[in-house]
Amino acid sequence: MRLFFYRCGLCVWGLVGIFCRSAAQTADTARVHQLQQVDVSGVRRPSVVRSVAPLQVVSGAEIERLGYQSLADAVRRFSGVTVKDYGGIGGLKTVSVRSLGAHHTAVAYDGIAVSNCQAGQIDIGRFSLDNVSQVSLAVGQEDDIFQSARMFASAGVLSIRTQQPSFGENRRDSWQFRIKGGSFGFVNPNLRYARKLTQRTRVAVDGDFLRADGAYPFTLKNGKLVTREKRYNSDILSWHTEANLYTTLRDSSALTAKAYYFQSERGLPGGVIFYNPYNRERLWDRNFFAQTGYEKRFNPQWALKGALKYNYSWNRYLDVNNKYASGKQIDRNIQQEYYATLSGLYTPGGRMSYALASDFAYNRLTNNFTDNPHPERYTSQTVLTARYRHQRITVNGVLLATYVKEKVTNGDCPEDKCKLSPGVSLSLQPWLDRNLYVRLFYKHVFRVPTFNDLYYLRMGNRNLKPETAVQYNAGVTWSGQWKGVDYVNLTADVYYNRVDDKIVALPMMYVWKMMNMGRVDIWGSDVKGGMEFRVANRMTCQVSGAYTWQKAVDVTDRNEKNYKHQIPYTPRHSGSLSASLLMPWVNVSYTAVVCGERYALPQNIRANRIDRYAEHTLSMNREFERGRTRFRLQADLVNLTNEQYSVIQYYPMPGRSYRLSASVVF
Repeated sequence: MRLFFYRCGLCVWGLVGIFCRSAAQTADTARVHQLQQVDVSGVRRPSVVRSVAPLQVVSGAEIERLGYQSLADAVRRFSGVTVKDYGGIGGLKTVSVRSLGAHHTAVAYDGIAVSNCQAGQIDIGRFSLDNVSQVSLAVGQEDDIFQSARMFASAGVLSIRTQQPSFGENRRDSWQFRIKGGSFGFVNPNLRYARKLTQRTRVAVDGDFLRADGAYPFTLKNGKLVTREKRYNSDILSWHTEANLYTTLRDSSALTAKAYYFQSERGLPGGVIFYNPYNRERLWDRNFFAQTGYEKRFNPQWALKGALKYNYSWNRYLDVNNKYASGKQIDRNIQQEYYATLSGLYTPGGRMSYALASDFAYNRLTNNFTDNPHPERYTSQTVLTARYRHQRITVNGVLLATYVKEKVTNGDCPEDKCKLSPGVSLSLQPWLDRNLYVRLFYKHVFRVPTFNDLYYLRMGNRNLKPETAVQYNAGVTWSGQWKGVDYVNLTADVYYNRVDDKIVALPMMYVWKMMNMGRVDIWGSDVKGGMEFRVANRMTCQVSGAYTWQKAVDVTDRNEKNYKHQIPYTPRHSGSLSASLLMPWVNVSYTAVVCGERYALPQNIRANRIDRYAEHTLSMNREFERGRTRFRLQADLVNLTNEQYSVIQYYPMPGRSYRLSASVVF
């Protein structure tokens, strides 16, 4: 079996080489004409209605107009999504799609996945919205089969696309400065500079700084006793910078490169229990990665794409507490990853397309723990995809082969892991004259245990099996005009997911241990719609909404008290609403997020219940130009009803707050 997976990877790299040679020979037979260079930039917005799998997209312009405060704020308005937020600007934020868990959600930054082999979850709170042009969430798999193998390995993919530089007529450079300020000591300046080096090459450099003391008030209830408290140790100080290069070579191939650095120091406020609002935990993070991508389309039939990435991540955790012999606990972790991907696309003409991709990743973790095993992981992923498209029908097929091997310096080494993961999706348009589509998909995914699951102090279990998940989805989508409304779109999906060998922490004598113990059945439905219509001359209204119903129950053991109880932090009902009125003098937007009751622990009893909440935000902005300079002013009132709520139990969220921002582009 191991030999089979090794051969799969070698075959991909060999076949892609044959593709390139054949494509080059085909291209050489054609006459070459030198055309005048045209500067075009932008990101194509995928079709939500025609997608074979559920897809939700929000553009950078919509993010600004609706007054979203962070990436987590934008993502939690997608249907079927749970964002765990530990409160405040500096709180960790992770994304779970359809209750499958954050480990099954991949996060891609400009087309290449962000990795964390230690914890397996990506904190999306560290990504800035200032340079984002588009955020999308695909459940299952996107329409595009020409992707790296890693992009097919998760139950859902959150994709973040940054802005590409654009220049006015006879301009070779551009500047953008933006500053935000608001409640709880929040200050966030951002500077972006872009330059056109040649007609084919552009560069852009971004940098931003963020600080906040995070000392917000909250209400603490204990029976009939209600007190006003203040959140402490919730401060953050961070800065991020990145440089991007975009170039088009003489043969029309595209080359991109990115260097990214992020650094932060934040307080971890901890849970508010027994009237103890104080916590002395601190976390320092440093993350650097460099990535480069190359894409070449030889002719309409053949295409090649590859990427390389190096990632370095360092964090330091400090907890000052008398429970430690020395009075404090200090953990240091260093992760490193080397990643390469190569894929080829063959479109023979007509209705079929084929893609073959192979990825290789090397991960290493070191820390200051006693008897640290210094784990190393080698991962090979190979995917074969095929697409059939003809007028009213599109069918995609996926077969992913994964092989994982690990090494440790001491102790037992986990067994090698091999897995085949199939998937298929279909979109059907019953009538050509109507923009109505029916879609179905099935996908099998699995996640390898993280380094924390396997090796973390005495909790790790080196005999863990991969956690597997199966997804089924059926949906209908429609867009068009209706009774004077300029544009209407509607998507509705029902789904069933099953998670087996769920990795959980269970008490074993005097310590906790990671075990394969769980099975979860998830039934649900997502409904999302939007419309745009003209209110009066030069006044337009845009309205959108989403609703999710989920029944995610634990079916591990009939004899347990939590059998068929809703799994933690999964509400039965949740939704969002947004409305914008676009006028020449000012734009006004309103958004609301509603979350039903959920439970903090597996047993659904009153003591574990977390109350429902609704958060409302009002935003106003105005944009105007003076010559070649563009100005923008915005004011946001967040949680305008001053709702007191918690996303995670004992981690109260801020009440009413404001934010002001100003930007200038020249």
